Amino acid sequence: SLGLTPIQRPEMYIIGAQPLCSQLSGLSQSQRKLCQLYQDHMSYIGDGARTGIKECQYQFRQRRWNCSTVDNTSVFGRVMHIGSRETAFTYAISAAGVVNAISRACREGELSTCGCSRAARPRDLPRDWLWGGCGDNVHYGYRFAREFVDAKEREKNYPRGSREYARILMNLHNNEAGRQV
Repeated sequence: SLGLTPIQRPEMYIIGAQPLCSQLSGLSQSQRKLCQLYQDHMSYIGDGARTGIKECQYQFRQRRWNCSTVDNTSVFGRVMHIGSRETAFTYAISAAGVVNAISRACREGELSTCGCSRAARPRDLPRDWLWGGCGDNVHYGYRFAREFVDAKEREKNYPRGSREYARILMNLHNNEAGRQV
């Protein structure tokens, strides 16, 4: 739901301002804690979620279900209750969008907890290409997205072997697939 509602940058020093994390609907308890610790990340998570929604709508534009969004806690509606390839794609593309947005925000110096990538020059890069500047911090984006996106699934406590437990494992797998891509 962070992708549907634009998030304003937190106004932490205005007296009487409503805390950002209490205004966001659909966050789990762990996500709310991460929100409180990393308020500056929330607008970028929303950007990443919007990117995921747009890409999903682009990829499914010719299909009967075209990644249409609804204004409720599941965002994509009833399709998310079915273990389908469409559901798998929405989990993966959402996680990928968050990694991308956080990584880029690090590169731009927008987040206080990360900076440019420290990756070495790739060995397969042609010699005539210059290597320098500031790259996306994909490692930080990956780690933060794993903590935030997976938090909702990891909070659930279903017995091993149950249908609900299998669904959690499937969602975590699809989130990981998106982050890897």
